[in-house]
Amino acid sequence: MMKSLLLTLVVIPCLSVAQAFEPPPNSKLLLVEDFSDESLPKGWSVQTGTWEAREGVLHGIEITAENHAAAARRLVETKDAVYDFKFRLSEGTKGFHFGFDPARGELEKRGHLFSIIVTPTDWRILKHVDKDKPKEDPNEILATAKHDFEAGRWYHLRVTTWGTTVKAQIEGLDPLTAMHPTFAVRKPTLVFRVSGSGVDIDDVRVWEPAE
Repeated sequence: MMKSLLLTLVVIPCLSVAQAFEPPPNSKLLLVEDFSDESLPKGWSVQTGTWEAREGVLHGIEITAENHAAAARRLVETKDAVYDFKFRLSEGTKGFHFGFDPARGELEKRGHLFSIIVTPTDWRILKHVDKDKPKEDPNEILATAKHDFEAGRWYHLRVTTWGTTVKAQIEGLDPLTAMHPTFAVRKPTLVFRVSGSGVDIDDVRVWEPAE
């Protein structure tokens, strides 16, 4: 059953957009977040910036005085999984990141694991630097593509992690795929960051393989 899920989510690239964004087969729903309450749902923590739920959407905004991208995390532990949500950039947004940290003790590394990064002109999969060994293990762009992302427009992102493989899909675009040996670890949270201005997020879903 797990092999079937792997083949469907990672290997087969020819699914139509409608098929690709349906709930994955042979899986169980782990997280549903629709931000229907006027407060940040349980399980979220804010590190920097302002993050608030209102009008059924999560709004994240950078605070210039902090000199750091707005960052928030949603507690949910995963390893092999599918992550699905909508996002909308604001005017003046420089970059939106969705990614992960390695669970404590999984790697001899300090810092983020990897992120899907969307800017107004492109998107990419970035393997993050080891802050303890920045020269030996720097930031590394593993996949990238040009695209003009419009401010104020909703986009649908799906990210699949399976072992060392990451596949990122945005509705209507060719997917990005990357591999790295550090990716096959437990991930304790979902990490959302935005710089330059703000981002809106809605309809967060996470699935993991059914046993």
